[in-house]
Amino acid sequence: MLKEEQLHHFLNSVPQLAIKPSEPALEPNSPPLYLSPLDRAIDRHPLTVAPETPIAQVLALMNPMRVSCQLCGEKPHALPSPAKRSCVLVVEDSRPIGIFTERDIVKLTTVAACAVGLTIAEVMTRSPITLKQSKSQDIFTAIFTLRQHQIRHLPVVDEDSRLLGIITREAIHEALQPVNLLTNLRCVADVMTKEVIWAPKTASALDLAELMVKHRVSCVVIVEEQIQHPDRAIAPIENYLLPIGIVTERDIVQFHALELNLSEIPAARFMSAPLFCISPADSLWSAHQSMQRHCVRRLVVVGSHGELLGVVSVTNLPQVFNQSEIYGTIELLQQAVDDRASQLQKANELLQEEILERQRAQEALRQAHDDLKKQVEERTAQLLESNELLRRDIIKRQRVEEVLRQKQTCLKNQAQQLEETVRKLQQTQTQLVQTEKMSSLGQMIAGIAHEINNPVNFIYGNLSHANHYIKELLQLLKLYQQHYPEPVSEIREVAAGMEIDFLVEDLSKILSSMQVGTERIRQIVLSMRNFSRSDQSNIKLVDIHEGLDSTLMILQHRIKAYGGHPPIQIIKEYGDLPRVECCAGQINQVFMNIIGNAIDAIDEAIQKGRWAKGNGKNTQSPIPNSQLSVPAITIRTEVVDPGFVAIRISDNGGGIPDDIRCKLFDPFFTTKPVGKGTGLGLSISYHLVVEQHGGRLECVSEVGLSTEFAIEIPIVSCHESALNRQ
Repeated sequence: MLKEEQLHHFLNSVPQLAIKPSEPALEPNSPPLYLSPLDRAIDRHPLTVAPETPIAQVLALMNPMRVSCQLCGEKPHALPSPAKRSCVLVVEDSRPIGIFTERDIVKLTTVAACAVGLTIAEVMTRSPITLKQSKSQDIFTAIFTLRQHQIRHLPVVDEDSRLLGIITREAIHEALQPVNLLTNLRCVADVMTKEVIWAPKTASALDLAELMVKHRVSCVVIVEEQIQHPDRAIAPIENYLLPIGIVTERDIVQFHALELNLSEIPAARFMSAPLFCISPADSLWSAHQSMQRHCVRRLVVVGSHGELLGVVSVTNLPQVFNQSEIYGTIELLQQAVDDRASQLQKANELLQEEILERQRAQEALRQAHDDLKKQVEERTAQLLESNELLRRDIIKRQRVEEVLRQKQTCLKNQAQQLEETVRKLQQTQTQLVQTEKMSSLGQMIAGIAHEINNPVNFIYGNLSHANHYIKELLQLLKLYQQHYPEPVSEIREVAAGMEIDFLVEDLSKILSSMQVGTERIRQIVLSMRNFSRSDQSNIKLVDIHEGLDSTLMILQHRIKAYGGHPPIQIIKEYGDLPRVECCAGQINQVFMNIIGNAIDAIDEAIQKGRWAKGNGKNTQSPIPNSQLSVPAITIRTEVVDPGFVAIRISDNGGGIPDDIRCKLFDPFFTTKPVGKGTGLGLSISYHLVVEQHGGRLECVSEVGLSTEFAIEIPIVSCHESALNRQ
């Protein structure tokens, strides 16, 4: 706890901060706080020029090497202080209208077409930020204004906006002279600028000026690259920057005033060296004393090996030389001490009363303890007996739970087995139903083909005889016309009514069309028999192309045009396939399901108007038919991996989304309306190709373009029924 004399001495050793209007006023009997020394920070004699002053004359005033210039009728004066030389105020009628700083000179230096003959009014910064002097303004108001607007020079004016002087960061620093706890506790690393703009010693003065303008800094550190020696550190060898000098805006101003060619002067010739360095662990007060001792505005922060870590300048120090923090801390400490002392006094009185109460209660507690001990012993005996009974009951419950857990596990396994059995049974049942349907369909097709084939063969066989007889009759008629050119009148009338010439010509055409029609019926019957394969239920050598053609023949009524439905173009790209060992009926069933689904997809796309006039698509796709502007189904066959043939059936019906494509082969999954699809076609096809024939069935689809089903089956069957092939 601070003594009253020490606290009073500490308060008088540092300048006080003025109270802001928004803060509560001090109590009447509290000691007054004296204002911070704002007057001592004001430079009453700044450099001032008129707006028509040439730039060359202004540079001579700001340059310490030219002190004999005479401006506005004034006599030559002694060398001004650094604070006075860092800027020039442009005044008119004793009122500041502009400001020209060292940074403005550096900007002019980087401009190639910089004309020294310009006046200061053409290059100055107009309407500078100013501070009106009043009783309510103190030195901290100036600090906050400099920080808010990020400037280094603050002109001070009176109530009539007439110039009184100028305030700089250096002047504020000299006026405060803070000797406080914060500067001794905080180190250079807390406030240093780590992002240092540096350049090699070979860089020219013009390069350095451009760096200052680009990064808006007032100095550039000149460095040279060093390679760390392996004996100096355990870490791997690495490069670091060794600072050897520094160049400030003031150096650029001096060389510009000498009218030297900045692009030809290397940094090594005019940099400030040697450097004044400081460690990042040093206190801020040490940095402040070092700047005062060496009369510099900035120090270079280096590491243990002399490497460049940062820069600390006088502009960094006012951030921690904040007097209000000290006074606020002291007031809080004093208030806390007073409050704590009052609380301790009250607590001491309460403690004395509590001690007496505890002494009175201790005796009663001792008596109650004896009574409680006796009750505890009795209760403990009861609890031990109850605990034993509870332990036995827990053991019984654990045994029952273990038996129930085992039974539950057994029932769960049985339920899973039963579920799997039911699923397989349903799948087998659906396959049997579909197989029975196909078998019945095959038998029916075979019967129909047989019944149709007999009369067709009768008609087809008699057509040749009828054709021969008609030719003989026509030859006889021709002979009658040659030998009896003038028949009787009755014959002439009948011949004229019959149009003998037209009858002779059209009769041969009728016989030819009848022969073509019967041949067509015979081909349809043959395709129906080939598709059903009722007489070839076992695995045999089969022509895949024959099965495809038979399927297309049966589906011909859905492929050709009818009503407003356009025809579906069938593109056959058959390869040279060997005969394949397989069950022809099952493979034909697969072809029927896939080609039927392709026709359904195209029909749906036609209903949506995909192939309407002018709606043909030409999108590139690896799947055939996607580029066609007409509905089409492409069937390609080829020999792929050794021992396999591939049948690829693709359509341009619009594609299948991924969320549907992954469920295509699931039993009972269908996207068709109720009554139009069972969801078993592709599931049974997958079973027949993959499980029955040891092949592969895959679907590749692009949404909005096309779909392709790829069937791959082995040329030589690995099924047990292959042993029964003929």
